[in-house]
Amino acid sequence: MREKQEATIILTHKKHNPVLRSKGEGYMTYSLTVKNKDAAVVCRAEAGALLSAVLSENGFAVPAACAGRGVCNKCAVKVLSGVFDNVTPDENGKIKSCRARVASDAVIEADFSEKSEGSDFTGEGEAPKNVCGIAVDIGTTTVAAAFVNKKGELRYASCINPQSAYGADVISRISACAEGKLAPQTERIRRSIAALMRELDPAGEAEELTVAGNTTMLHIFCGVSPESMGVYPFTPAFTDAVHLTGAELGLSVKKVTVLPCVSAFIGADITAGMYVLGLHKTEKRVLLADLGTNGEIVFSDAGKLLCTSAAAGPALEGACIECGTGGVPGAINRVYKKNGVRGFTVIGSTLPTGICGAGLADAVALMLSEGVLDETGYLEEEYYLADNVYISPADIRQLQLAKSAVCSAVERLLESANILPDTVDELFIAGGLGYYMSPESAFACGILPRFPKAAVTAAGNTSLRGALRCIGNASAVEEMRSIAKNCSVAELGGDPRFNELFAENMFFATE
Repeated sequence: MREKQEATIILTHKKHNPVLRSKGEGYMTYSLTVKNKDAAVVCRAEAGALLSAVLSENGFAVPAACAGRGVCNKCAVKVLSGVFDNVTPDENGKIKSCRARVASDAVIEADFSEKSEGSDFTGEGEAPKNVCGIAVDIGTTTVAAAFVNKKGELRYASCINPQSAYGADVISRISACAEGKLAPQTERIRRSIAALMRELDPAGEAEELTVAGNTTMLHIFCGVSPESMGVYPFTPAFTDAVHLTGAELGLSVKKVTVLPCVSAFIGADITAGMYVLGLHKTEKRVLLADLGTNGEIVFSDAGKLLCTSAAAGPALEGACIECGTGGVPGAINRVYKKNGVRGFTVIGSTLPTGICGAGLADAVALMLSEGVLDETGYLEEEYYLADNVYISPADIRQLQLAKSAVCSAVERLLESANILPDTVDELFIAGGLGYYMSPESAFACGILPRFPKAAVTAAGNTSLRGALRCIGNASAVEEMRSIAKNCSVAELGGDPRFNELFAENMFFATE
């Protein structure tokens, strides 16, 4: 997390010599001043360097939902002075930093926030006592952390995952590792976790760190390449719990425990969720849906565990949406109509700057009820929620792809277990999106199929809750290891029935 600065900071692009040289000496570097609400940051960059790379190397969390293809416009910055090759500023003086090449001294304005709203944690009352440690959940989009002292008192914080500069989803991050970019991704996530630790525990009292997250994020955190998960048969380098020292990772704790995963695409975040919700020992039929860039689904039939995952894409977390954003202050997270008047709520009680996945689901549900949107997803023009926040026809297509992937995965998982939706007793919706999202909107949009008799609970960040329970608790880690080993995985890749359901679920249900 970038700390607020009172003065100008001098940083250097790590891959280039900071000394200005003449062209006769091979290359030259330029001064790049980056202004935002916190500070003026001065960087040095080689002529021809990609602007987004310069910003990323100097600690800015550059959004890259399109993995640098220049189509999402999330990385745009305003040029106040100077010249950049390969781009032409728009009418507002903005350029896409993922396409721009440094060509002169320049001053730009950028406001890439790394701060995220941490209120999706609902684990109060579950904190261990007589231990002092920090739990972390590394999500593809958000990193959340909780600190507990020996009295059982909790503090928590979160930030945007700074690896966003390498793409919005795990496949983009894996591809970046295959291109030699494992080290910078590892360095960035460890640096962000260290900053969260300092924020939560300035006195440095914590002795232990427990870490959950999806399998790819945990590989990168450990400095182990996830390349093998990017190609068939998608084999991770490890799935079992990993025990390290803080010194090995450059973190100020004595020991670090990385929690166990099930498979390449069912990570420790899901293992932790199964543990916290007791899916391995319930007598009921329970479904857990962890919604995010990946949709991970677990079904427990009286403790018998079956799971699967689907690549939902980043739309449910606000990426690839024209006015989309993560769950940060300024994001519209609720959209409703009361007494015929449309309204919305904003995270942080500030002016709206974008819309997160939960707000998008609400808005689409409302558009369907108003008849603005038909079953095919056709939208005639932008649907404005505020002067600067709207939903476009292209956004609807992105949501359709995401919701169809998740809904189809749920239906296929239940089919494979010979279970009908009306026999499910409980549905838990987990993850940051699950915390904010209205279950009714999820059903109305088709993100999830309807479960007529199930008790529906927004479970919040079960991954962080599970990691928190493991602080000073070796038996909890062992129980998670047992859960991971006894959870069967239903693979959807190449499954013709899943493909059939996916095509059907692209449509919206209308009244």
